[in-house]
Amino acid sequence: MKWRVERLKDFDENAVSQNNDEVLYEVNANSENWMIVERKRGHVSLSTKQGSRIVISILCMPLMAGYVHPPKLGLPNVDEANISCNPVGPHLVCVLPPVFSSSFCIPA
Repeated sequence: MKWRVERLKDFDENAVSQNNDEVLYEVNANSENWMIVERKRGHVSLSTKQGSRIVISILCMPLMAGYVHPPKLGLPNVDEANISCNPVGPHLVCVLPPVFSSSFCIPA
């Protein structure tokens, strides 16, 4: 899974913090549907300038076939009012079964 994180406006230079460019991320997933293979939580550096972008990539293994909610990326240190998701969720993804299986996805 890949999530693109973009700073939509310049960071307030008057804010008192030495880690303005550090962003804490957290990947949340239903453990019945997904196995997170890499670190679920960490820090990444994101410039304080408007338009700065980073991509967070985490290897996620589906544990079942069918329509499931994908893992979600959370930014615990960022106020919800300052987060914009595009396209807006919730989403479902179709996890196809292995090639030699007779199962298939049927929309609910």
